[in-house]
Amino acid sequence: MPLSKTYAEILLSQGFKDEAIEVYEKLLLKNPDDKEIKKALEMLKKRKKFKDVNVLKLKEFDNITQENRYEFENWLKELKWI
Repeated sequence: MPLSKTYAEILLSQGFKDEAIEVYEKLLLKNPDDKEIKKALEMLKKRKKFKDVNVLKLKEFDNITQENRYEFENWLKELKWI
């Protein structure tokens, strides 16, 4: 696994939060004074955990419209987010 901030950001953008945290933690061991890594880890660990999120399904709702809003709200209800 490559260890870089860029790789951690790519993982995060693809929905792999735990893996991104792992990369940042390993980077922090090598660079304990890196404020950017510390801030990224702090932000990630504060985020609400969304267990079992289907990232591909979530991407379907990137642009909420009147037509897909009802489906999106029902999906959120199924996940017990609302």
